[in-house]
Amino acid sequence: MPTFNFKFIFISIFLSLLFLHTCNSVSILDLDGALASSEIDARARRVCTKKLEDCLEEEEMESESNRRVLVMQRKYISYETLRRDMVPCATPGASYYDCNGGHQANHYNRGCEVITRCARGIKGIKA
Repeated sequence: MPTFNFKFIFISIFLSLLFLHTCNSVSILDLDGALASSEIDARARRVCTKKLEDCLEEEEMESESNRRVLVMQRKYISYETLRRDMVPCATPGASYYDCNGGHQANHYNRGCEVITRCARGIKGIKA
């Protein structure tokens, strides 16, 4: 009966397990499914048979039209909304939804934050 080297057996088992783990990872990630997906099919259908300039122009026009659609739908955050350190209402305790209404918000149920200027002793703090 031939004697096997344990080092050879260990390396063989290790490489076999590594191979199985790699194959399993590929199937979990579904890399073979991604290659046959509709994204690649859609890209293949978009092949441009014109001059390069014309193809690039078409792509630009497509993104331009998308931009126009987004502007018309107003699905964006305005720069005014993104301004930092903006207090929605100048009157402390006023409701953000009815700033100029003269009504006071229910100040007993809402928290006191630096931005609402209702906390005591925060005049020198910048939020």
